[in-house]
Amino acid sequence: MYKTIMVGVDGSKPAEKAFEVAVDMAKRYDARLLIVSIYSPPAIALLGDIPPYPPKVPKEVAEKIEPLLKKYEEQAKKEGVKVVESKIVPTWDNPGAGFVTEAEKQGCALTVIGSRGLTGVKRALLGSVAEYVVKNAHCSVHVVR
Repeated sequence: MYKTIMVGVDGSKPAEKAFEVAVDMAKRYDARLLIVSIYSPPAIALLGDIPPYPPKVPKEVAEKIEPLLKKYEEQAKKEGVKVVESKIVPTWDNPGAGFVTEAEKQGCALTVIGSRGLTGVKRALLGSVAEYVVKNAHCSVHVVR
């Protein structure tokens, strides 16, 4: 049913749960797993025009996320799941759009993402990442609470 499953991770509890669900589904459907963390510069919502090149991932972000990606990749492989890749995807767009674009580019049949509630001004400006992915993804989306 699903050949390639993408899971979004960021170190949060909802993302941890999403990873566990994605691994279970990859085992169940004998699917490959793509582990992705989106990096979007925080001020991008206020900038307006988006440059034609991806942003550079700051060293301190890479030092935090790369060990997390490696941990998830090793855990999935221990459970017998074939990991296509684990990577940080930089984007000038909002994180939801980054997930949608990467899933389409990689030909994913399913995206698994954690539900993480933004509140107040952040939600008004950025909206929910999971909500964006559900509304715009070309593939099926599983939101984990």
